[in-house]
Amino acid sequence: MAFDKKYQNFGVVKVENNTVRLYESQQNYLTLNTSGGTPVSANWSGENVHVTMMDGKVRKYSMQQTYIVI
Repeated sequence: MAFDKKYQNFGVVKVENNTVRLYESQQNYLTLNTSGGTPVSANWSGENVHVTMMDGKVRKYSMQQTYIVI
């Protein structure tokens, strides 16, 4: 399962107050579960979101609460 296409089509990922938000419109967004670390950057990579953490690890999110460390 992957993120809904509406998030990918809008294409905005924002790191704000140590959370990662995937936007579907200017006001509506989905927050990724990044507990256990402080994200410093995030971007779309196809159907996934890559989040770089402060410790240098990169998480590949395929769903809101599902990721692997790459």
